[in-house]
Amino acid sequence: MKLEKREITLNEADSLKDVFYLERTLLREYKEGKVYAERKELTNELVTLVEETRQDMEKAFELWEKSKAGEFC
Repeated sequence: MKLEKREITLNEADSLKDVFYLERTLLREYKEGKVYAERKELTNELVTLVEETRQDMEKAFELWEKSKAGEFC
């Protein structure tokens, strides 16, 4: 079987959608971890990670909105 070399071009919106998907997956994993966490230290660490992820998603959303509005190239 012959593999063809193809050019794949991603724009900012595609990249940011990927970021949102991965961040959402992380949040789901943190939630599962928190449900089964028995130690308070682990629960606190997961809460911190969720907050950091929320902040990352907020920044990515702002960049996505700017990208959709054509504010950066």
